[in-house]
Amino acid sequence: MTYHQIIQLKNGASCCLRSGTAADGQAALDNFILTHAETDNLLTYPEENTLTATQEGEYLQAKTESPNEVEILAIVDGKVAGTAGINAVGGCYKLQHRAEFGISIAKEFWGLGIGQALTAAAPARSSRSTRKKAATRPA
Repeated sequence: MTYHQIIQLKNGASCCLRSGTAADGQAALDNFILTHAETDNLLTYPEENTLTATQEGEYLQAKTESPNEVEILAIVDGKVAGTAGINAVGGCYKLQHRAEFGISIAKEFWGLGIGQALTAAAPARSSRSTRKKAATRPA
């Protein structure tokens, strides 16, 4: 399931929240490296990244095609300003309710409402697909 929404930021600029694709690999990777260098409040440092742009693109495409995981990009003026994602903790039925949420916003875009919008969008997209899957599960 894909996600697409245009929001207006606090500074009046438009921001496109959308699912990532394989073509976004380099831009998303650049954003990852930048955001992980700008703050110590993320799980890793930029030099700990082992993905290539191609692998990042494959990751984004897989999340877009996933029925229960999501990675949403925030695009401002053609630039990836931030990302947010929900990753399943496990694949078995009893763990379907468990997930990890991650978010990062480039410092130049802090305070504009992107984080709040991504925080609302990722779980909303993910829970819709989970509810649909749970509702169609045979008894």
